[in-house]
Amino acid sequence: MQGYARGPGHRQRGLSFAGAMLGLVLVAFFGTLALSMVPAYTGFWQVRSIMDGLQARPDVIAKGPRGIMASLNTQLSVNGIRDPRNKDFALSREQGGYRLLLDYEVRKHLFFNVGVVMAFQHEVLLRTP
Repeated sequence: MQGYARGPGHRQRGLSFAGAMLGLVLVAFFGTLALSMVPAYTGFWQVRSIMDGLQARPDVIAKGPRGIMASLNTQLSVNGIRDPRNKDFALSREQGGYRLLLDYEVRKHLFFNVGVVMAFQHEVLLRTP
């Protein structure tokens, strides 16, 4: 039994059962967090790109507030985005154009009585042609 004997001062190395369980719990927690939060962020990035794309469409801006909101709603519907509602957008008249503001929250349930709240804001200045 020469290879199996451990003398004084030799310690076993490796991952203990408790360490493995802790690692598994952490991976499960952050995986659950990612699965809940990533769709909200990707939806926000899509809405942002739609809002920024309105700047390059002078024909839509020339139609005024109704035309801008109609185009925005159409693009949101086509992309299947449901999180920001019409009430989350604010369109105000500025000198030389319109200011389109987006401000909304997304609440997601994680587990038990734990949830997460994500707040999103974006602003675009639409210049009239």
